[in-house]
Amino acid sequence: MWIKKAEITSFGKWRQQTFLFEAKNQLVYGLNEAGKSTLYQFIQAILFGFPTKRKKGQDYTPNDGSGFGGRLLIVHPTYGTVTIERYKAKNKGKAKVWLEDGQQGEEDLLEKILYPLNQQLFRQVFTFQQEQLQQLDVLSEENLHEALISLGLSGSNELFEQRIRLKNHYEGIYRPRGRKQPLNQALQNYQALQQRIKEKEAQEAGFQQLVRQADEEKRAVTQQAAKNRNLQERQLTLEQQRMNWAGYAEFLDLQKMDLHLSASEEEQEQLQTFYQEYQQLMKEQEKLHAALQQHSGNQESARYYFYLENENKIQQLLAEKVAITRMLDEEQRIAVKLAQVDEIPANWQQHPPRPFADEQAIQKLFAPLQAQQKKLEEQSIRLRLVKEQRDQAEASLNAYEQKHPELFNRKKNPPWLFIAAGAALVGAFFVPAPLRYVLMAAAAACGVIGMLKQNKPANKDAWQEKLGQLDVYEGQVAEMTEKVAKGQQASQRLFDQLQNELRQRNLPSAENEFAVVQDNQRAQNYLTQLKTREEMQQRQSALRQNLMQQEQRFEFLAEWLPLHEKNLSEKLATLEQFAKEMEQIRFAQTYQENTVLQQRIHEAKKQQQQLLEQHQSLLEKLRVAYPSEVPAFLQRESEVIQKQVRLRELTESVAPLFEQETTLAEIEDVLRILQQEIQAGEMQLHQLQEQEQRSRLQIQQMQADGTLDSLYQQASQQRALVEKLTTDYAAAKLENQLLQDIATELSEQQLPELLKQATSYFQALTNNAHSRLDFSEGLLTVDQLSIYNLSTGTKDQVMMAFRFAYLALQQKHPLCPVIIDDGWLHYDHQRKYQFAKLLQQFSQNYQVICLSSDQEMVSYYQELHQPVWELKGVQR
Repeated sequence: MWIKKAEITSFGKWRQQTFLFEAKNQLVYGLNEAGKSTLYQFIQAILFGFPTKRKKGQDYTPNDGSGFGGRLLIVHPTYGTVTIERYKAKNKGKAKVWLEDGQQGEEDLLEKILYPLNQQLFRQVFTFQQEQLQQLDVLSEENLHEALISLGLSGSNELFEQRIRLKNHYEGIYRPRGRKQPLNQALQNYQALQQRIKEKEAQEAGFQQLVRQADEEKRAVTQQAAKNRNLQERQLTLEQQRMNWAGYAEFLDLQKMDLHLSASEEEQEQLQTFYQEYQQLMKEQEKLHAALQQHSGNQESARYYFYLENENKIQQLLAEKVAITRMLDEEQRIAVKLAQVDEIPANWQQHPPRPFADEQAIQKLFAPLQAQQKKLEEQSIRLRLVKEQRDQAEASLNAYEQKHPELFNRKKNPPWLFIAAGAALVGAFFVPAPLRYVLMAAAAACGVIGMLKQNKPANKDAWQEKLGQLDVYEGQVAEMTEKVAKGQQASQRLFDQLQNELRQRNLPSAENEFAVVQDNQRAQNYLTQLKTREEMQQRQSALRQNLMQQEQRFEFLAEWLPLHEKNLSEKLATLEQFAKEMEQIRFAQTYQENTVLQQRIHEAKKQQQQLLEQHQSLLEKLRVAYPSEVPAFLQRESEVIQKQVRLRELTESVAPLFEQETTLAEIEDVLRILQQEIQAGEMQLHQLQEQEQRSRLQIQQMQADGTLDSLYQQASQQRALVEKLTTDYAAAKLENQLLQDIATELSEQQLPELLKQATSYFQALTNNAHSRLDFSEGLLTVDQLSIYNLSTGTKDQVMMAFRFAYLALQQKHPLCPVIIDDGWLHYDHQRKYQFAKLLQQFSQNYQVICLSSDQEMVSYYQELHQPVWELKGVQR
């Protein structure tokens, strides 16, 4: 195919211009802005359609309102001279085509004439522009395969003709925008049937409205169930808070306390060691003083003698005061905790409960009963619906019988009006004319009145049908009543089994799952508390036994001290006061100092002072003023540690239950309100479930009446037809794809020929400066070097060689002229001359149109005796 003439009405800067082209080689010369590129864009637009407007890029739409478009005359080897006309404002921008034999057509005929040429091939293969010669990524082996297939160079004509036939076949079955194709029509018919089904469903007593209502009721049931579940979970949380309130109150008290240790563990050990050594020195001094007192012989009273004789026992008891005080405090704390008795069922005291492991076990226990209750509720709703239908049928039958009493009274009243009409009509024949007409009018009036008063005879078939329908409903009522009774029995059996399981576990009877979950949680808490109480009782017993032993150690003091009816703490205080009095007596007495004893006492005091000085910094750090304060300090530290441990236990076990600080009264109030909300929510949920089941049953009955069966059957048949046509369409398209794959395989066989031809053209363009083009790992190489290492002009020549190689493979059936728009900007004078010679040679099989502003190329064309014509250009 080659271009013979271009007639431009208006396109870009051109107005009413005609261009004639040679069938071989030609150079269209023009300076910049002369309109060379506009001429190229016109040819492309007439062949393939007008370009869309873009924000970036040149717009060729005329501003003066003249006709945007023109004509193009081409010479085709099959169709001869073809005239193509295209205007933007006419025929929606579609082309009009005229053939030599007078045949006319539009876009479809143009595509058939140009096939397989399309706009992409026109741009990528048959037109040469400078920017295209720099797109080296298209020279990969994979892209070259795709280009061979697009050109249709890789197989025989039969292969491509078969592909065309297959394409026509599957497009004859279905086209995305088609109307006459069988699959398109089948889809339209199927959609129309679906629409009719929807309309029919909408007509049948508000079917769709009922479906939407049922869906809305289902959503309401789901939302109400979730709301009830949230309320129950909140109630369970509050129940746990109420049961653990004592621990939470203790937790709050401990949080308010200052539980920071004044001394580290190491400092406490140092302080303990210091106090023991200090006490030992103190005891040693006391012994030395006792020896010195005995030596002096000053003994005043029997009480003092008693003290001296039992000084060791008394001091030992006083030394254990801290330990005894700790035991007393612990015993008192345990007694307070044991006195706090939670309210528990009486039977748990004799027979402890055996709670479930978790809520899943409870859910599994209730699952059969809940399923049976749901089934029973559905059966009850069905029974009520059937009874309502039975009552309506009975009312309809009674109304029909009242309207037609002749069904039961076979005696008929004589038709007096008809008899009178007959008698008047007979008498009219025997009376004169004036009276005759009166009798005839009276006969007509009696006849009309008789007809109006005549009752329509009863339809026994309708009556029998109503009786039969009532019998059917009565049978359904009896059947559903029996099912409901059996369902109630089954539900009662499952309920008895569940209650038996609860009794075996010694849990209270409950009718719902949530109550069992609460009782189970209460039982688990009770067992935990029971275990804790047992441990505390054992500890209390051990403490009391130990304290009784300690009280027995005070018996030797009964005659000398007023210990009767005093507790252990008071006895210790009395003994401590007695020891202080005796010490005062000891130090108040006058005695003669023994040199050795005085020296030992002095040494002991000196050691005691040194010990005190060594630990003075520790005592000052811990703010202990006197050594006698050490036991109380250590007691406080020990209590702080115990409280810290208790606080950690309560933080892990109780604190997570209380996200916000609250009071027991608030918890009780919220629980009372929640209980009311839960009861109201359960009633609301039951009503919603019943309404939803009623709607679902009505939908089932409406679907089962058979009114839509015919339409459903037609839709099924139409769907089968659509599936068959779809299968045929898919098979033809798949076969076409297989042929495409075969063409791909053939293109791989033809690629070496393309490479050979490209090498030949490349050698001609470079004047044999390079010898070989090849592929390495799918990428093109020149003399085994990457094309990216070449100069810009050489890269352009590589691209040009491949473009001409494509065209050479198609030279027996040229699809389109070769159009080159200044594709040699990077060439030197020698390369330009070689390129001009190549175009002269190549134009023997192709029409070549060069668009250039290069004066040097003009001289080469003239030297080779090739046609050159200048493009002057026009102003807008």
